[in-house]
Amino acid sequence: MNIQLKALSTVACACCLIVAGCTHDARPPRADDQSKTTSISEPAVTAGGIELAGSGLDRPIIFSYEQLSQMKMTRLDNLLMQRTHGPDAITSWQGPALDTLLAAAQIKPGPMTITLCAADGYTLACDRKDLESAIVALEDGRGRRLIDLDPTCRQRLIAPSQTGNYWVRNLRLIRVEPTAIP
Repeated sequence: MNIQLKALSTVACACCLIVAGCTHDARPPRADDQSKTTSISEPAVTAGGIELAGSGLDRPIIFSYEQLSQMKMTRLDNLLMQRTHGPDAITSWQGPALDTLLAAAQIKPGPMTITLCAADGYTLACDRKDLESAIVALEDGRGRRLIDLDPTCRQRLIAPSQTGNYWVRNLRLIRVEPTAIP
């Protein structure tokens, strides 16, 4: 059973990288580096950092965990976390607003599809409007860093109007593409 789960996780992560377009040489600039590309041997995202990429952005960018932690924190209180597995819970979180990250990457106008990819390969595609008021939580409601509460989770996307499957742990990539209009 564990071998099947590991194989599934490996396949999911590989699919995420392919969908995300991480297989090419060009890397977006880091938030603190104005160069256009970085070396292929350099990891695109360090632990806890997030890459914003895709043709829906004018300026793809990478934020380190340290840069995220220095941004203005938005607080979301008394949210119902509707879990797929386990009991629902009332939670509070703090972190930079997703809209702040998208603005820094210069999101283009118009309808966009956003694909969220976690470090473990979990991937979720949704409309931008589904992520209204979302934050990248670095702390719980008491100001405790998530990494101090759970060593396996540095940050997570919190989408207050969505169920728990939108609350992506260890978010590594936000891919933004124009939505095809039929």
